[in-house]
Amino acid sequence: MQSHQHERRAVSFVLTSSMIEGGFPIFINQASKIFPMMFFAGISTFIGAILHIGLLITRQRLRQHLPWRTWGFITGVTVCNSVLALLFIFAGTRYTSGINTALLLQSEMLFSFLFFRVLVGEHISRRQIIGALGVLTGTLIVLYNGSFQLNSGDILIVLGTMFYPVGNMCAKKALEVASSSYVLAIRHIVGGAVFSTLAFLYDDVTRETFMLLKEHVLLVVFYGVMVLVISKLCWYEGLKTLALAKAVSIVLAYPVFSMIFAMVFLREIPTVYQVLGMCVTIIGLFVLVRRSSPSTLPVDIV
Repeated sequence: MQSHQHERRAVSFVLTSSMIEGGFPIFINQASKIFPMMFFAGISTFIGAILHIGLLITRQRLRQHLPWRTWGFITGVTVCNSVLALLFIFAGTRYTSGINTALLLQSEMLFSFLFFRVLVGEHISRRQIIGALGVLTGTLIVLYNGSFQLNSGDILIVLGTMFYPVGNMCAKKALEVASSSYVLAIRHIVGGAVFSTLAFLYDDVTRETFMLLKEHVLLVVFYGVMVLVISKLCWYEGLKTLALAKAVSIVLAYPVFSMIFAMVFLREIPTVYQVLGMCVTIIGLFVLVRRSSPSTLPVDIV
């Protein structure tokens, strides 16, 4: 009974993260039209890092003695999720729409299942497969939308999602020892430093660029606080309990919320394909969250 309560609590955390992540592709797509992307990513990521450090100081957990193995996992999730994946995604979103960005990020599900099942050997039940296929089918219906065309931006986004399965596996192993805010603080410090350096080397950063921060502070705050702090903490809390394949499948239902954000903030009216795809995604999500699943991976993964 207690294990079911823990799982329901974990599912609630992941669903909360999914709701917030629904706004991520919409807002970064809008930010790419206003800011140099590396500059926006660097500033926002440093905001997230500062808030996580503040949480660690408040909880008196700023100093944590971790084994070298854990540091290796933290390095893995930092490089894969906070640097490489975002570099491709931020570069690609400038050449496609916000809704397309949200849907193409669903490619992570395909790479996750290949990684978890084929390489890692994590058990995936038939019901999980059906639910995940439902979420993926709903995404493909929305992406089709009457025609199927991919540009260079779409391809970059898909390539970026290839790094997430490795990063998520490293995160799950790191969280066995380190706290969520500690892992995230390191991720964001490194990510912020990388993006800021790239911004000043390759982006056209001027005084006017900094003035744009004041005019569009909500974009920076949304990404820096809602996505990099609140959403990531919810994601990691859920990840501690749920199997990776199930957690990833649930969080990847966020295009449903992306369409809601697009309707509210961008006044975009969904097409028949988008509505149909959203319904199929919700059904797949319902199948996934009803099924309890193993909470751990095999011990000897790496």
